[in-house]
Amino acid sequence: MTDRSRRIPIRYVLFGLVLLVAVGFEFVGDPTPREQIWDEVLFFGVWGFLGCLVLSLLAKGIVSPGLDRPEDYYAPEEARHDWSTESPVTAPPARRNGEG
Repeated sequence: MTDRSRRIPIRYVLFGLVLLVAVGFEFVGDPTPREQIWDEVLFFGVWGFLGCLVLSLLAKGIVSPGLDRPEDYYAPEEARHDWSTESPVTAPPARRNGEG
């Protein structure tokens, strides 16, 4: 690996700095009285994270039964059937009208 592949891209560093400044502004300045629950610091960030978590778990619960099938999903008689006898390669040539 080269040194270039281990460096953090500048856009990630800038994004992190902007995020820290934005969170820092929540705690700086004259605090206004909080009248509702959504006026609390970082309420929407926590609410969004919990909503994402709930949606992910709900989707996993809905989709998992359809995707998690047993290994012998197909009927056992179909799984054990020997298809080589019905292969067109091993089948005898078909007779045409008037031949043979």
